[in-house]
Amino acid sequence: MTARISSQKQGLRSPLRRRHLSLLAVLAMGSSRRVLIQAYINSGLPAHTQRAWLQKLTDDICLSEPGNLSPEEIHNAPMLMSAWAKTPKKEESSSSGKKGKERAVAVEGLLKRMIDERRAGNTNAIVRTEDYNAVMKSWVNSGEMNAAAERVEQILRNMQDKFVEGDEHVQPNAESFELAIEAWTIASDVDYAPARAHKILEWTNHLYTSSENDKAAPNTNCFHLVLRAWASSGKLEAPIMSEHLIMWMQHLQQQGLESAKPNTMCFNTVMAAWLKSGDITAEKRIRQIFEFMELSSRKGNTDIKPDSSSYNTVISSISPAVKKLYDSGGARRADKILA
Repeated sequence: MTARISSQKQGLRSPLRRRHLSLLAVLAMGSSRRVLIQAYINSGLPAHTQRAWLQKLTDDICLSEPGNLSPEEIHNAPMLMSAWAKTPKKEESSSSGKKGKERAVAVEGLLKRMIDERRAGNTNAIVRTEDYNAVMKSWVNSGEMNAAAERVEQILRNMQDKFVEGDEHVQPNAESFELAIEAWTIASDVDYAPARAHKILEWTNHLYTSSENDKAAPNTNCFHLVLRAWASSGKLEAPIMSEHLIMWMQHLQQQGLESAKPNTMCFNTVMAAWLKSGDITAEKRIRQIFEFMELSSRKGNTDIKPDSSSYNTVISSISPAVKKLYDSGGARRADKILA
């Protein structure tokens, strides 16, 4: 008997048990569904339990007749979309499977339900940029690669079209464009993914410079995503495309667009593209880029000061040159860089 009581006390003290009891307490108090959703989001329940709760709350909204959502349900829908879009850590390793796609479809279902509610005459049902971003984020995390990237780009272009038509609530912002670019950078099942990411970046810049969208200013994160896509692609043109991107960033910065200024990480990625290329001129070009970074940082531009990754790439570029060409000067060049 004593052992059983001790075991029961241990169960009550476990973190998982306490979370379950917390949610049950919320229900017992008759709290609003808004409080319940917030309690769920912060509960830390196991992934399968979280998904079951979300599905129940989502079904309550999606399966109701258009025009009948309460103000509370309309308020809850964006929170549900955001919760679905955040992949639990326990699911991250398997996000390429069925679960990732299910989450993305659930978020889209909520978005469509809100649009239907608006069309049914409920003026309180307003779909906003953040809601579309949640849909795109869920697809980025779905593991569906090319299919996800196509869908995310389609959603982004649809947002821009609606904004041009006069719906200011869905104006694509910096996060919208970053998500679309990121979707293509992880679409490893097609070889044209870097080019598609690059194309969205160009479109982003066009929208901003043509005053079609004042929130479309390309930023360092957007550029770095495309740089990384090219660098990891192993394509013959990767290092050249990477250098063109860096020059483009510098040009935009000179024109006053500080959001697009290159940083150390961007230059490191360009050097990585050259290193991976295996090009006979790679060592020389990497050294030139490194020297430019050093010179610029000495002149006060600490944004591109070489870091440990920069030094590692330079040294790595010298090593194969020493091995392949038996260049006795390689070791001396490495010593000079590290001095």
